[in-house]
Amino acid sequence: MQATLILGLAKGDKPELVVQKATELGVHHIIFVETDWSVVHWGMKADKKIARLAKIAQGAAEQSHRLTVPDVQYLPNLQALTLPEAMIKIVAWEESAKQGEAAMLAQQFAQLRSGDEVAFLVGPEGGLKEAELELLTEKFGFVAAGLGPRILRAETAPLYALSALSFALELER
Repeated sequence: MQATLILGLAKGDKPELVVQKATELGVHHIIFVETDWSVVHWGMKADKKIARLAKIAQGAAEQSHRLTVPDVQYLPNLQALTLPEAMIKIVAWEESAKQGEAAMLAQQFAQLRSGDEVAFLVGPEGGLKEAELELLTEKFGFVAAGLGPRILRAETAPLYALSALSFALELER
């Protein structure tokens, strides 16, 4: 199973925290992307930020005895995403949680088989615009899913998703 995190740019040291913890949780690819509601804009600093985050991933991989280090990338917008067609793609959508949807994440996990790839997309603080959700679902084949009854922070949601994936695939079966 290969997991990819796609993260809207978040403020402060949140990207560092997510890279470190997601590496420990077994992520393979981490993609940071600017969204319409991203408060932070990396622009010319993107290469420097990615180099720093790659070092953090390297250290976290060593600490957790991982043989592989996740690659860390930056994209200027969601339209620049390129993902395999067969990949299972899930976007954390807080409106799903607010409306009581609780099964979509579990349904997507139930479809996963050995060797599959899964991507989780989490927006920045403030979430994603509905137009971005439409782009993700219609152009890229993402499925919107709530992550439980609570609204999670931008740095908590990706770690929740990876932990739930680990439980579903590594501990449950």
